[in-house]
Amino acid sequence: MVTGLYPESHGIVDNSVFDLQLSSNLEKMRTKESDPYYGGEPIWSVYKRLTGRPAHCLFWVGCYHNNTGYKPDVSFDYNQSLSLDSRIETLLDWLRLPKETRPGLINAYLHQPDEAGHNQKSPKDVDDALAMVDEYMDKLFTAFHKENLLECINLVIVSDHGMQPLNRSVDISGHVKEDGLVVAKGVVTRIQINDTCEFEIENLAISASDLGKELYCTMKNVKVNTKESMPVRKHYSNSHRIGDFILEGRPGATFDIPFKGGDHGYDYHVENMHTIMFARGPAFKKNSVAPAFQNVQYMNLWLTLLGIEGALPNNGTVGFFDSILEKAPKRENKWESMGECDNFGSSQVLECQKIPAAEKNKLASKLSSCPLAKSFPVYSKDYCYQSYCENTVMANRDPDDCRKAVIEVLNAFSEKSFSDFSFLNTKYSIQCPFANHSSMVFFSAGSTSMSKMADAQFVFPAYFQRKILGPLQQKTQDYTTKYKKLYVISGLATDTNRDGHADQLAGSPTHFYRILIRCLDSWVSTNPPACKNNRMRSLAFIFPILDEHPTLECMDSNEILLDYTATISDVEQIAGFEFQLGSLSPVENVHLRRNITFSLW
Repeated sequence: MVTGLYPESHGIVDNSVFDLQLSSNLEKMRTKESDPYYGGEPIWSVYKRLTGRPAHCLFWVGCYHNNTGYKPDVSFDYNQSLSLDSRIETLLDWLRLPKETRPGLINAYLHQPDEAGHNQKSPKDVDDALAMVDEYMDKLFTAFHKENLLECINLVIVSDHGMQPLNRSVDISGHVKEDGLVVAKGVVTRIQINDTCEFEIENLAISASDLGKELYCTMKNVKVNTKESMPVRKHYSNSHRIGDFILEGRPGATFDIPFKGGDHGYDYHVENMHTIMFARGPAFKKNSVAPAFQNVQYMNLWLTLLGIEGALPNNGTVGFFDSILEKAPKRENKWESMGECDNFGSSQVLECQKIPAAEKNKLASKLSSCPLAKSFPVYSKDYCYQSYCENTVMANRDPDDCRKAVIEVLNAFSEKSFSDFSFLNTKYSIQCPFANHSSMVFFSAGSTSMSKMADAQFVFPAYFQRKILGPLQQKTQDYTTKYKKLYVISGLATDTNRDGHADQLAGSPTHFYRILIRCLDSWVSTNPPACKNNRMRSLAFIFPILDEHPTLECMDSNEILLDYTATISDVEQIAGFEFQLGSLSPVENVHLRRNITFSLW
C-alpha cells in the first residue's frame, strides 16, 4: 500500500521470512528490526527525498525501518494502548503546526478491527470492534470539522485485507516429515528445502520432486504450487524467500495447530478477503466509485496527490484513480500502430498439411480478396502482423524468436472445418515453419478453415493439452455459441525467471495466454474491437507451460481456468505488447487492462 509493489518485489512475502542472505533462521517480521528485510521505497521516503518536506507516521507498519535513508520526521514507538482521543489529538497537533514544519504526508494506523478479527470467538467480537472504529471515525471527522480542516486535507481511509473466520486445521506432519525443511505455517504455508536438496523422510532419501509427490492431492481441499506453477496473477514467484512449495487451503482452513479466531492471506477471489477504501477532500469527486482494485494501485494515487506523479516505478498503473479525482491530470491514448511484416507480394495458399481441394479453393479466394486495412488494440515494436482476413498472426520481427500470437474474430454462425490441415499465406512466407506435423497442435481458438494457420501451432506437452488447452478451447467455443461473437488474442510468451515480464532474449515459450472480449450490447466494429456505448467485458488467462502439474488432478476444469485468470495488464507484461482501445478514454482503458476477474463468464 505504501510502495506500490507486490510482495515478491518488496520482499515481505509473509509474516515470517526465510532468507539465508540475512539469517539462518525463519524470522518473524513483526519482531525483526533488520532494515534489509524491507525492499522497495515507501511513500514517505519518496516524498521527503524529492520535496524535502516533513512526513509523520502514527504507528504505520514499517515507518520505523530505514532502508532508503529517508525516515519519517516523527514516528512514535508502537503503543496499542494509546487512547482514541490521544491519537486524534496527535493528528490535530501535527496539522496545527506552522506551514514550514507541518507534515505534507501523514500515515496513521489503527489496530482494529484486525485484532478482533484474529481473536474472534463470535461475529459479535468483530461487530463490537467495528462499532469502536465507527466511534473513532466520527470523533476524527468532528474534530477536523471543528478545526476547519475537512476542505484543506485529502483524507483516505484504507484497509489492507479482509478477514476469514477459521474452522479447521490442516496437519501436514502426517504427510511429510519436517526434518531438513523450513516450514512457515499459516493460511498459506511455504516449504523451503534447507541446506540440501535431499533429506530424510521416514529414513528414506527423497528429492524435491519426491517431496512434491508427498504433497500433491494428499490433503483434502489443499492446492500445492511451486514458483513455476503459481498463477501469474498472484505475482508470487520472483523471490527466493517464497520457498519451494506453496500450500493454500480453502477459506477457513489454516496449517497452524490449533486454529483459533480468524485470519487473512487467502486468494483474493475469496469474497471475505475484499475490503474498503474511502476518500474525502478537495482532490476527490463526491459520490464517485472506483472499480475493484489491488492494493498496489495506491502508490500512484499518493504520488499524484502529492504532486510527484511518476516519480517511482511500481506495480500499479498511473491514472487508475483518475475517475474519482476532481482535477485528474490530462492524458491521451497512445496512437501507435503495429506494422505489417515484410512480404513477398500476392496472397496464395501454401499447404503445410494436405488441404481438401474444395477448402483450398475457398481459402485462396478469400485470401486474395479480403480487406487490406488492419487496426489492432495491441502494439509492440517487436511484433509485426500478417493478415489472414478476419484473423491475424502477430509474428516476432526476430526470425529466431518463436514468440507469436493469433488475433481472431470468432462468430457462432461461421462455417466450421473438420479437416486436418494447416497452411500459410505466401505473402509472408514461402516455407512452412516445421517439418514434424504430428506433435503440433493449434493454439488458435477458432474452428474455421482460416484459423488453421501453420504459425498458430506449437508443440505443447500432452499433460498441458489435456488439463489446460483442451478445456480452454471448449470453454471458448461455448462462449462463442452463447455470446455469438468474440474477439480473441492467443499467444506464446517467454518468462524464464517468472518475474511476470517478457524476456528480452529469445527462448523457448514458458507461458500461453488468451484474452477474450465480448460486447454487452451490439458490436460496432471488430477492426479494432468496439462495442455500442463502450459496454465491453474482458476475460484473460495466463498458463505456465509445464510437463506436469499434479495439483490439477484434484481440481475440475472450471477451477483450473479460474485459478489461471489474469488481467490484461498481466498479459501485456508477459507478452511484451501494449493494449489499448481507441474508442475508450485513457481511464477506461486502464480499468479494462486492470480489470480483476472473480468468476468465469
